Amino acid sequence: MFKTKLRVVFVFFVLLIASALIANHFTGRVFNYSDPIGEVKRIYNYLASQIVTEPLSTKRPEKVSTTTLQHTLVSADNHLSQVNNTRCVDVSLGEVKYKRNGDIFTWTDSEGVPHFSDKKPDFAVATYNPGFVESLDYFDLTLNTPNLPSSFNQELRIKLNTVFKAYGQVIGVHALKKVKLNLTVLATRSAYESVIKHRGGDPKNTAGMYFHGSNSAFIHYDNAQSAMRTSVHEAVHAINKAVLGYTPRWLNEGFAEYFELTKNNMQTGIVEPNRSWTKNNNITKSVFTINWLIGLEDTWKKGDNSKLYASSWAAIYFLMDTQAGRALLKNIMLTEQQSPCSKLSAKKLKKMLYTQLPNLKREYSQWLKMPFRAHNF
Repeated sequence: MFKTKLRVVFVFFVLLIASALIANHFTGRVFNYSDPIGEVKRIYNYLASQIVTEPLSTKRPEKVSTTTLQHTLVSADNHLSQVNNTRCVDVSLGEVKYKRNGDIFTWTDSEGVPHFSDKKPDFAVATYNPGFVESLDYFDLTLNTPNLPSSFNQELRIKLNTVFKAYGQVIGVHALKKVKLNLTVLATRSAYESVIKHRGGDPKNTAGMYFHGSNSAFIHYDNAQSAMRTSVHEAVHAINKAVLGYTPRWLNEGFAEYFELTKNNMQTGIVEPNRSWTKNNNITKSVFTINWLIGLEDTWKKGDNSKLYASSWAAIYFLMDTQAGRALLKNIMLTEQQSPCSKLSAKKLKKMLYTQLPNLKREYSQWLKMPFRAHNF
């Protein structure tokens, strides 16, 4: 009898310790030992809710290629809002490391002509620091691409380097954080749908999906071009989460749409207008004003979101097109970074908007009527 009681007590404490570990891992809070039974119940309810409510972001397919989707005209949205129902933790891998990009030596000859060289001459010279830095490790990319050529992986890495380069030019290189990216590209529609459903998502009318809780994205490989665009799109969601934290939907989706058509020419990164919303560098869809767009956070959950995607892309492209616009974006992004577990309210965003761009409505309206130009980084 005594041994039986000891076993019961032992099992109880084992379960208590296990519950504490679960609480620490999944919820990020300290186990409440004063109410162990209640705490275990709360943990169970939390985990049960996570099965179907893990926040995620999705990418609509550029073209529907399966029979089940051929007659679907409305672009269904399977995003859930970025509410804090997963642990709010820093998913980055810390600060980005940099190295000096070489010293430049300078001297003035007897005729007063200044000289610069990356090779030190055999006489006394001054060292000129150009201030150039080179990133050593923007991201840790785990890319699972079964049956895809290695060139896909390499091209994606180059494009993501351009994304980081652009972010660095907007918010400053020292505000960047190293990002861990987990991307899986699936060669068949059935494989993609199976994975998404297994994780509690709805794959209908999507080509890619990013899960905030597990920091992983899954992409359907329809063809090389669309798969690359979707991979960049979903990777940008992961970058935003790690570098900025939770962000308003227009900002998060706008940047993801913005960087889809990224390419490189030597050391120059180039971002072209997204052809989903433009033709011959002119916009083809009616869009919301930026002031109106930032107040539509809850509208993403309803109906056809193509106008919201187009409006978010146009807003980011407009702001990235001018020095004043980039200054505003920098202010917004760094403010978000200070409070990574919450999103800026529409009221605060509007105040920032009209403080820095008092003629926003007129300037944006005029800009939409002009041909868009590619952006270089």
